[in-house]
Amino acid sequence: MGDFNLALVIVAVVVCVLVLLVNVYLLVNYQHPDDANQAYFPKLVVVIGLSVAAISILMLPADVANRQACQHAIYNGACALTLPMKDLWLAVYVADAVLVFLVIPFAMFYYEGDQDK
Repeated sequence: MGDFNLALVIVAVVVCVLVLLVNVYLLVNYQHPDDANQAYFPKLVVVIGLSVAAISILMLPADVANRQACQHAIYNGACALTLPMKDLWLAVYVADAVLVFLVIPFAMFYYEGDQDK
């Protein structure tokens, strides 16, 4: 069962990297031409926000796959090899809350304040 956990970790890391790369591609492809080489902090916030949103959606299949490791366990200690999903869910929820209530409003005001110059 240790191989299953290792495979799940590898898949999770690859998916997170792909999500990050897709979000950077979307930002670069759909940004306004006037914002090409400026406002890096709001762009970073957009990429992080989109990534956290996608990862929070993709956590459900990861949780189901992680739970399947315990159902077909050959030995009783196999459930100890699974990912700590409660901690991961808590981290995603805290990241969502910090982004929504602190980082995104600050980035919006920073970007709008930069437009007046």
